[in-house]
Amino acid sequence: MESEQSQNFNERLSQWVANQGFWFQIRYSMSASGTKGTVMFHLLKLVSRLLIFLMLVAAGGWVYLFKLTGTKKFNEGFKTSLQQGFSASEVELSGFSRARGLLGINRLTLQGGNQTFFSSLEAKNIRCKMGLLDGLSGIWNTGTVSISVLDMELRAGADDPESAQSFSKALFEKSPKVRINTLEVADATLRWGYSDRTRGAIENSVLKVQRSDNGMKLVFKGGTFSQNWLRKLEIVSLVIACDPDGATFEKAEFHQGLGTVDLAGMKILGGERPVIEGTAKIRKLSLEDIVPMAMRSFIEGSISGDFRVSGSTNSTDGIGFEGQVTLDGEDSISVRERIHLLKALSTVDFVRGYHRVDFREGSLHLKTSGGGMEVSKVNLKASDLFTLEGKMQVRLPTPEETKAAANKSSLAGGSPLFNGEDEEPDELAAKTDETDFTLSKAAKAAKRTKEGFQTEATPSLSSRLAMNVETRHLEAQASERASRTLRYSGEFKITIPADAFERAPRLKLQLPVDPKLNRIPMMVPLEGTLYELTLKQAEDLYQQGRR
Repeated sequence: MESEQSQNFNERLSQWVANQGFWFQIRYSMSASGTKGTVMFHLLKLVSRLLIFLMLVAAGGWVYLFKLTGTKKFNEGFKTSLQQGFSASEVELSGFSRARGLLGINRLTLQGGNQTFFSSLEAKNIRCKMGLLDGLSGIWNTGTVSISVLDMELRAGADDPESAQSFSKALFEKSPKVRINTLEVADATLRWGYSDRTRGAIENSVLKVQRSDNGMKLVFKGGTFSQNWLRKLEIVSLVIACDPDGATFEKAEFHQGLGTVDLAGMKILGGERPVIEGTAKIRKLSLEDIVPMAMRSFIEGSISGDFRVSGSTNSTDGIGFEGQVTLDGEDSISVRERIHLLKALSTVDFVRGYHRVDFREGSLHLKTSGGGMEVSKVNLKASDLFTLEGKMQVRLPTPEETKAAANKSSLAGGSPLFNGEDEEPDELAAKTDETDFTLSKAAKAAKRTKEGFQTEATPSLSSRLAMNVETRHLEAQASERASRTLRYSGEFKITIPADAFERAPRLKLQLPVDPKLNRIPMMVPLEGTLYELTLKQAEDLYQQGRR
């Protein structure tokens, strides 16, 4: 009986203990009051409750962390980290999400400050790995960061040595909290330079960036490369190794039609004024792809040569090229009769035509610097038809010359520049595109204003960057227009066959045959714009060539 009463008492005691607090149960189980079986019973119940408690805590923490990435506080903190990491002055972030261990950002826009290597950066559809604790504790290993579209405006240089060091720090210093080893971009566009003398770009290329201990390697495939008068070269292979001291072009192969350009070995030495050193190996590159649009209806052909590249992207002189061009049968330079003198020679020489003079032998020295060009040591031969010797300089017009040209309406009578029927189709198309572009943008802006869309006092960063791209496009078009006002000076000596003036007695007396050469020599001074060159000599030939 007592045994049964004792058993009932122990059961009621166990139930009472079970209803007490967690720590009371632990103390009771560990005391001498409980039997061995009772201790085990209580321990099992405690362990099960502890497991349930931990599971609830873990579930709650997981839910909290899962929802944390969607909160405004987390997004703002992430934006602040990006702004500090890139030393940016302004950040815009849209479409931020995290799902299945992957981070997604629809658009990231950054405005560069004075302490970073870019002026603006816009990236779309960014994807990388992101765990629940990444960005909160430990090191976040992003794996390969993929970007569908990247558009970046690189700074041409710095204002002082301290800013240059800040550029290097922002680009190469590794974050203690984030580890990014590989970056892949499906459509990358990088621009640099603030003037025609320094402007360059890599556009619509596939880019892979691989970080190393002390730098990074950039590998480009496809797309185009431009620098000064080397425009829209198609990228075959471009590999650039970068470190705090500068950048080296390990591979740099480009082509344009049948022509090729190799910039391998070129170096960009870092600093407030990055210095460029190297050689551009050009082979059979079409003149149409490198001369200003205004000259394309005057000259054609292809050239080859090794050109020394020098200068800086952060200087008034910009990037310069200098080298020897040799015509050895593979290349030729053809001058059309839009040069007034050639048209006049075709009129007075009843035997031959000078509608197109093809130079296939000879050489010349070419140098570009400070927005101008110098062609010297010219010694070209077009079979027995024509020889050319001398030199020529091309420069930008002075403000006074620009103003005088704008007021000189009489120029329209003798210049193909203002005669629409004489212009080439590509020039007319360029003018039409330019006009349509400007009018289209103006119409859209007017429409947005009329419909009340422009209600924001300050447009978004993305909108401002889009306007900058449009401005750059207009500047490029302005550069093409400016090429028509370039000033030419110099003097050439030409020779033509001895019987060229057989039916023009006065010319025969005025321009006699040189007995040593058995050819007719003529001195041709150059002065004025492209459309004025040799106009006076052509008029003299017309007058003296009358029978």
